[in-house]
Amino acid sequence: MKQKNDLARGNDERGQTIADRWIEPFYDLVIGTVIGQLADVFTGAVYGKEYLHFCSLFIPAWWLWTGFSLYFDRFDRNARFQQALLLLSLIPIILLSVKAPDTLEGDVAGFTWFYAAARILLLGLYVYIIWVDEEARKPARYLLIGSSVGLVFWIVGGITQNHVWQVISLVIELATPWLARKSLEKIAPTEQHFPQRLGMFTLIVVEQNVMGLSTSLSEGLWHPYRLIAAGCGLVLVILLWWWYFFHQEEFLNGRLKGNGLRYSFGHLPLYLGTGTMAIGVTAAVDDNDTSWWMLVWGMTLYLAAMTWMSLKKINAARRRPYVWLTGITLTFMWSAAYLIQLGWETLVVITGIYGLYLLLAYRIIKDQGEPVPDELSDTEDDSKQPLQIG
Repeated sequence: MKQKNDLARGNDERGQTIADRWIEPFYDLVIGTVIGQLADVFTGAVYGKEYLHFCSLFIPAWWLWTGFSLYFDRFDRNARFQQALLLLSLIPIILLSVKAPDTLEGDVAGFTWFYAAARILLLGLYVYIIWVDEEARKPARYLLIGSSVGLVFWIVGGITQNHVWQVISLVIELATPWLARKSLEKIAPTEQHFPQRLGMFTLIVVEQNVMGLSTSLSEGLWHPYRLIAAGCGLVLVILLWWWYFFHQEEFLNGRLKGNGLRYSFGHLPLYLGTGTMAIGVTAAVDDNDTSWWMLVWGMTLYLAAMTWMSLKKINAARRRPYVWLTGITLTFMWSAAYLIQLGWETLVVITGIYGLYLLLAYRIIKDQGEPVPDELSDTEDDSKQPLQIG
């Protein structure tokens, strides 16, 4: 079996063949459909229990995307077998999107077994790369063992209908890359391709806000408050995407070092926060006053993720003002939302506060003065070349 020895080069040609360029965006859209189906279920009041149920399905969907995306970015050898398994995984993922609404209503069997089927296909990919590539064998073996143990707990939870086992399964699988982070640094994510994958999926999740707006407006009367709320929702979506794109261009593209876990895991609260805001924006347009907290909680997750992922790239003298500004902004948002506790009025206020935050935060990040060292790696990196920002 021919072995390719390009693992240690940070090879940006991985995942860049013609086949991969059309398969990966299609895969992203299918996963995005699962998230969209979850968000569309909430047409009424959303309370803590319902939201936790939403998170319990959102996180596995994100983990499927992350698992396959990181595999192909790290281990892709442009083999037909790998591409075939990725395409085959679309079948259980599509079925996941079909069963997502039923899962939120109590029928979890379909989601459980279709998720397990997709993870089994990923395990098959790990077995393949262990077999054909000696250099990748050690990190792939770590991931295979952790994912296999997690899958066993997931199946036990499905058989016994005890979802505590499935929570343990996710904890094991999420912990595995962190435990294997030293080994994974030998197969670092590509500096260009993987950030583009993160950005593509972010755009798909942000798009759920636009879909929610269009659905709400098409199903109700166009009262003035609905138009105002929809306008603010659209402005909020644009600002969310712009702020992410700005951070990606400044801190991520071409500068990804180490094992990439800080950014891959940092996107979970970002995606979850954006998806939460999609539910909140839809509720605000529908004038659902009981779901006002979804807007500010989603914004909290989003801003916390953005701050955490970019903090190491900000000049030390600017980090504290940036963190303080984020904390004060979220405090104002929570205070205002709690005092108002209404649908569209809360959306208007949150959009205004967020816009002011961006004006101030942009100046902090752009006007840094002296460049900062390249410390994007999750561990110590020998290269300390300065990075000129702005």
